[in-house]
Amino acid sequence: MSYRVYDRKKKKFVTDNIFLTPDGELVESKKSLFGNKMTFVDGNRYVYQKYIELNDKNDVPIYIGDMLNAKVSDDKIVQGMVTFAEELSAYIILCFETDEYYTLGTDVCQFIEVVGNVFDEKKGKKDGNKSLSE
Repeated sequence: MSYRVYDRKKKKFVTDNIFLTPDGELVESKKSLFGNKMTFVDGNRYVYQKYIELNDKNDVPIYIGDMLNAKVSDDKIVQGMVTFAEELSAYIILCFETDEYYTLGTDVCQFIEVVGNVFDEKKGKKDGNKSLSE
């Protein structure tokens, strides 16, 4: 499983020395006198986001918690957050403004674009005027 780890304290994604165990726990590897030492990390500080094995129209990997612009019909573009719906056994785009959801799949990836993530200050709205046709 591919994933990325976000540090809430430093407000950025980290790439070094933090790993996910098979049980879903995050551990940090630190060098010690006797080799590497693995310690569990603070679950309130670090959070991981799973890669959903799909990329957007620009070939950007999509993770749970990403904010997307999605063209859902010829005249409708929505913005929402990626999450997993257990009752559907599917990844969905959850649109908070309209209380709607749309199922994600390879057939719709050409119509979606990652515009941020849940940790962005403005809830993923990097550019509210950006269209999918650009």
